[in-house]
Amino acid sequence: MARPRFFLTAPPRGRTVARVPLTPEDLRHAADSLRLRPGEEIVGVDPRGNAAVYVLTSVHREGVEARWEADVERPWEPDVTLVLGIAKGAKFDDAVEGAIEVGVRAVWPVMLTRDIVKLEARKREARAERWRRVALAAAKQSQRAFVPEVAEPATLRDLLPMLAGLDVVLVAWEEALSHPEAPTVGGALRAAGASADSSVAVVVGSEGGLTGAEVASLREIGAIAVTLGPTILRTETAGVVAPALVIAEMHELHRGEDR
Repeated sequence: MARPRFFLTAPPRGRTVARVPLTPEDLRHAADSLRLRPGEEIVGVDPRGNAAVYVLTSVHREGVEARWEADVERPWEPDVTLVLGIAKGAKFDDAVEGAIEVGVRAVWPVMLTRDIVKLEARKREARAERWRRVALAAAKQSQRAFVPEVAEPATLRDLLPMLAGLDVVLVAWEEALSHPEAPTVGGALRAAGASADSSVAVVVGSEGGLTGAEVASLREIGAIAVTLGPTILRTETAGVVAPALVIAEMHELHRGEDR
């Protein structure tokens, strides 16, 4: 069973028995939900992404003390961003959770023409905060070295300059199925000359999908429309499958460069 993982609020003080810098929520979670006891081990990740195993010496809702046991090697992770159309209900939460579990570095919510959910400006910050809480829980569960960024919702027009600054941008577009020449994710990455260190974004529409005009604007900055396979996926499914395919290909590139 994996050790419980906590993201520390500050670097730990030395390697002797010391107070573990946790949020009040994590203190309650450790003491009440997980019911951790002295002698058990946790993994603490400091704000720089450095992880270590700690042996607990004292556990209370008011504070947790532990001693350093061993450093944890930081795994290699690709630079993959998911740009995801706003979906209704818990669908977006589920997509954020799954995408972070498979390894995205960031999630950029994007407001599109065919979105069923129309977010007013005053609601965007609150939604982003909720999604960040989902991201934090997913990062803990999947043993990530850091908590991926979840940005506030933005229009596609606002995101285009940011996307243009990345090495590769892929667009998961259902209409690509009708074009036999549409590449797969792997084919598109190879055609773009991607390396393991490339920054890659994958754009997935909401329930209504992307309009032709939106895809055209993405193509103007060099984006490549790709197919995810022979079936039409729900947005919450595509929001996990698309980055998972990208990340799998990036890991293959990384392994190839290590040989």
